[in-house]
Amino acid sequence: MIEVFKGISTHPVRGASGTVATGYTIGNFAVDAPEGVNYPGSPLILLTHAHCDHICGLSLHNHPYACSEFTAKAITEVREEATLCTHLGFQIPRRPPQQILKDGQILQGDGFTIEVISTPGHCEGALCFYVPELKALFTGDTVFGGRALPSVSLPTSDPQALINSYEKLSAYETEKIYPGHGIPFSAKGYIRDLLSTLNEFI
Repeated sequence: MIEVFKGISTHPVRGASGTVATGYTIGNFAVDAPEGVNYPGSPLILLTHAHCDHICGLSLHNHPYACSEFTAKAITEVREEATLCTHLGFQIPRRPPQQILKDGQILQGDGFTIEVISTPGHCEGALCFYVPELKALFTGDTVFGGRALPSVSLPTSDPQALINSYEKLSAYETEKIYPGHGIPFSAKGYIRDLLSTLNEFI
């Protein structure tokens, strides 16, 4: 049901730097719009956050998208401190979302649901998406694999908010995480285990 779409970059620096994001489709939804990815059909793209490596694919196609209110303003008002587009070497896509997503909102798919979870910390306006039927969590840059922690030194980062977001996410019964970079991984108890590391790091 879930398909993985690895972003592709011909840029000599981005291609080797790890800044190329990963996207996913699940039914009539997609998660994030990475560089080089044009999803089949016309899914509603759910953006996890405003950083340009996760939104720049919107410039390649006309797929509708949905995001938090902060991410919508970052895109439509071209807020560099929120998108990092110049820093990452991208042009920001300047079209408005089809829908503003709220914490706790439920999106209905064909035989599954997606819960919207507000998870600020790595950046303001960040969202994760949970599919209870699959115990699957799409985390953007809020949670990485390999016990890596996201940066909390960016312009809209908030270390304490990230701790709070991890506490919130640890309450979900998650068996697989689909991160914004890299590949999906088994994650039973993973976020709870990361909390101690996060507290030491911050």
